Amino acid sequence: MITRTVKAEAADPKHGMTLDELAAYVEEARCAEVPGGAHIHVRVNVRGGIKRVETKP
Repeated sequence: MITRTVKAEAADPKHGMTLDELAAYVEEARCAEVPGGAHIHVRVNVRGGIKRVETKP
């Protein structure tokens, strides 16, 4: 079985991901056929901004 990890990192980890960056991640996950019920793993900064998000199909 081959799996592909879909992940994205914030361009500016100090401030966190933008809505556009998050939308691009979701679009990539959909193209990779990640099911809607897949669990997402998120790393946040001290202020609660998203630094990195990833999931596996």
